[in-house]
Amino acid sequence: MAVKPPVFPWARKLDTDQLAAFIEDLWGAASGGDDLKTLDAIEKVIAEHRPTRACPLTKQQLEVLTLVAAGETYESAGLRLHFSADRVKNFCTEIYTRLGVRNAAHAVALGVHFGWLSDIRIPETVTTPVTYDPRTWRAIYRKSAAQMREQPGVPVEIGPYTSVSGAQNAAIRMRKGLWKEFQPAGSFEAKQQRTDAGYFVIVARYVGDPANAERAAR
Repeated sequence: MAVKPPVFPWARKLDTDQLAAFIEDLWGAASGGDDLKTLDAIEKVIAEHRPTRACPLTKQQLEVLTLVAAGETYESAGLRLHFSADRVKNFCTEIYTRLGVRNAAHAVALGVHFGWLSDIRIPETVTTPVTYDPRTWRAIYRKSAAQMREQPGVPVEIGPYTSVSGAQNAAIRMRKGLWKEFQPAGSFEAKQQRTDAGYFVIVARYVGDPANAERAAR
């Protein structure tokens, strides 16, 4: 049986008096009722006893590190922050330099240890979405385009895609009218978006002439 790592690794570095105080306070906080109030009290004790260190990162750098800690890639973090993947990569390099570390794992470990990454939202593991064949995709695109023409300006979600490049390429084709369902060029707005489940979708809407949309629907 694998040995589980300690929940409070930092507590093992406390001196005798500090450790005794932490355990006593933790015991007192945990003696409340089985409710959120007790949980809040426990978290408060942990935060008060955990070793602290001023965070040397800027607000934006901390936001990037939080996304990296949640498992985001350069590409997916860029989509969330409206940055390019290269810019996110540059942010990470700056973060490593400021923290004096060599990689993301060490940076995240420091962030967790000192409580800088309190906003981590790790998505649940989900089954990879089914992949469609080209004929199925075309049927999806026809149906989605018709739906958007019937309701100009109303966003429609298309997908899922298993890669950011697949979603990006499809969004470009929609905007440029490279598929007949989305002609003429510029009639549709489309942008890729990463979901909390880890796959990608396109959010699109019809922005062309409503009269053209009505004729196309006939």
